[in-house]
Amino acid sequence: MASDGLYSPFFHFFRFPACCFAFPSSFFRLSSTARVIGKAPKDQPVSTVTKIDFTSIDQSKPKDLSEAIRYAPGVAVTFGDKDTYTLKLRGIDSKRIALLIDGVPDYEPYYSTFDLKTVSAAGIESLQITKGPSSVLYGPNTLGGIVNVITRRPGDRPYLTFNGSYGERNTRNVSLDSGFRCNRFSFVGGASYQDSDGLYYSDDEGGRIRRTNSDYERRNLNAKVYYSPSSHTEIMVNAGLYTSEYGMPAPLFIQKARYWRFKDWNRYTLNAGGYTALGEKSVLRFRAFYVNYWNTLDQWKDAAMTIRQFESTFDNSVYGAFGLGDFYISPANSLKVSLNYEKDVARTQDDVNLPWTKYDQGTLSAAAEDHFSISDKWKLIGGVSLDTIYKFTGGTSSKLNPLVGIKFSPKDFLDLHLSFSKKSKFPSMRSLYSSTSGNPDLLSETGTGWEAGWTFNKGIDLSGAFFFNKYKDLIDSYRLPDGTRRYLNVGKAHINGFEVQAQKSFGRLEATLNYTYLDHRNESDDRPLDTLSAHSLSFDVGVFPLNSLRLGFYGLGASASSWFDFNATKLYDIPSYFNLDAIASYDFARFQVFLKVGNIFDAYFYTEPGFPWRGRFIEIGVKVQIL
Repeated sequence: MASDGLYSPFFHFFRFPACCFAFPSSFFRLSSTARVIGKAPKDQPVSTVTKIDFTSIDQSKPKDLSEAIRYAPGVAVTFGDKDTYTLKLRGIDSKRIALLIDGVPDYEPYYSTFDLKTVSAAGIESLQITKGPSSVLYGPNTLGGIVNVITRRPGDRPYLTFNGSYGERNTRNVSLDSGFRCNRFSFVGGASYQDSDGLYYSDDEGGRIRRTNSDYERRNLNAKVYYSPSSHTEIMVNAGLYTSEYGMPAPLFIQKARYWRFKDWNRYTLNAGGYTALGEKSVLRFRAFYVNYWNTLDQWKDAAMTIRQFESTFDNSVYGAFGLGDFYISPANSLKVSLNYEKDVARTQDDVNLPWTKYDQGTLSAAAEDHFSISDKWKLIGGVSLDTIYKFTGGTSSKLNPLVGIKFSPKDFLDLHLSFSKKSKFPSMRSLYSSTSGNPDLLSETGTGWEAGWTFNKGIDLSGAFFFNKYKDLIDSYRLPDGTRRYLNVGKAHINGFEVQAQKSFGRLEATLNYTYLDHRNESDDRPLDTLSAHSLSFDVGVFPLNSLRLGFYGLGASASSWFDFNATKLYDIPSYFNLDAIASYDFARFQVFLKVGNIFDAYFYTEPGFPWRGRFIEIGVKVQIL
């Protein structure tokens, strides 16, 4: 497809929707050796944005999104109940974060959350993580931030890449990615397969124990077709299929063991969209999408899984559309508008042959955001969104969410920003309509946030931010005096703190260091927020003793935290931990081999009580660039 001044901004929009869609290709300044790329001067929005580029992802050899994102600043990945890998951004969890895959929202609509392991790392081009006061153009439900997963586009030349690896317990991973162009058409496709007989963990006495019911099998297919009738217009159609089966290990303590297994956890996606120029300097983008989740959960009475208690089935869907306009007003001023609509539908069956129950609700968001350059050094950004939920019960509720920020760039290598926003999160269908714990009178969760951030890119790359966030009406499930459970708005909480990232290349050595501090409190119950460490540290060090040999070391640690068990009304301590992985890779032109050692010290640690992380493991693999 021909490239011109219109193509470059669209390229970033189509893969980084909303707040970034108007920014040119210089949105990120990429160092040749830096791994997790921070904010760049001039073109960044008034929020903290971290990008993880393709090279960084490829070097860490991840299988899924949980492994690709866990070393970014302000990010915590926890592993716990239902074998779920949960993301937290500055302490706010997946229920309050928007995950987008090439612009399409990815969340299970009944629970309004996502599992990182269901997003394969195969085919990911880059990740963009937005924290702090993000653009109003994304629509509702971005209380905790936004993660954009950007998959590969066709390049100037055809490509075909094979990846494969093998580890203990017959853990296998194979993937194939390809792309090519033909006249006005382009194609990108990929397939991956993963399976494992399970994992081991090391207990606190140094023993090595197999984690029962931890096996899995995952399959992923994805294809995109692009058509460019002119250099000013592009149309894209995308279809994807993810199917899996896996067990859910019972907790080692804190609660009665449950023997659960997903016979099917499947996701089907179809979406289409594109862009077209409106004159020489304005652009309209649009997308329509449909995502279906088919999940079948079996609960067994015994550990051997011979007596089934029930089989529940979920047939849930999300469909919708959005349009984004970027209008040139003057050399110093641009106006951006958006219209987003989503419809969530949940069909649940509690057991085989029982009747189905259906719920649905919709959300509509209209937003406008103005970017005004006072001078070459100063820029003002202001916007507002009106977000509305249409409930299954027939009622509606609306929230007005503003954003205001100022940027100051005194030098090309220095950028400062100060911003404020108000965000909201509508209740999930489960919390509103569940027959056992739902509360149709729930209020939307709301939060206000201030952020003061900076980037410095001269000799060393330094970036960071101070943030101050207040939340109210957060939703949680509580046990009532009669023994039943009910979702309630729980009052007030705060999360304040700061994060900093430093990156530097020293010839044959490159290093990235991240540190985050969180001051957090559930003010209503006067206790810390669950599973949040005050201090967390991660680092990534790459050494090149030979031109074709790279030794990578990835460290991750956090201070102690706690978790409150509402069933037992008891506060559990979560000890501090440190984990170190190492990867050695060697390139033979189009062929690469690697050796990965995870959890080198065989540490026993957990981020949620009763669910230890994997102990030491060894994995070998290859990457072949066929084309």
